Amino acid sequence: MIRTALTVVCLSIGVAGCTAGPEPVASSGSAQAATPTPLRQSSVPGGEQFHATELRPGDCVEPLPETFVTTVIPCDVPHSAEYATTYVLPDGPYPDADMRRLTENGCLPRMRVKKPEQVGLWALAPLREGWPRHRTVYCFAVPLDGQRTTGRMVK
Repeated sequence: MIRTALTVVCLSIGVAGCTAGPEPVASSGSAQAATPTPLRQSSVPGGEQFHATELRPGDCVEPLPETFVTTVIPCDVPHSAEYATTYVLPDGPYPDADMRRLTENGCLPRMRVKKPEQVGLWALAPLREGWPRHRTVYCFAVPLDGQRTTGRMVK
């Protein structure tokens, strides 16, 4: 079992408020990137579970990830989020109350989404217990309306 050390942060890109969503990852040159190996098959049809470190931009996930183990599914299947990018928080003391601001300021400029006015941010951020060793934030694009979507949100 993978031990988790994260906080889930939900932020909004557009003017609309933050939504929780449904209830509760380029290579240059001639070398080809290695294909990640799934941790296990998912109970979601067509889905495979991967650790967040193996996600590639454009990977569609269902359900919204609450741990570092995410279920990647085909994007033509209704899904809750699409992996966009990572952001490494600056070195220093644990950000506590500044986590939301730091996550938003780190993820949003790095996310390349097709329609920013329709996309929000769902992020997995490190907890105090893993600090400072684990400082990576995993940034996901989510529909602002909180509904599942098909197709791609990330360019």
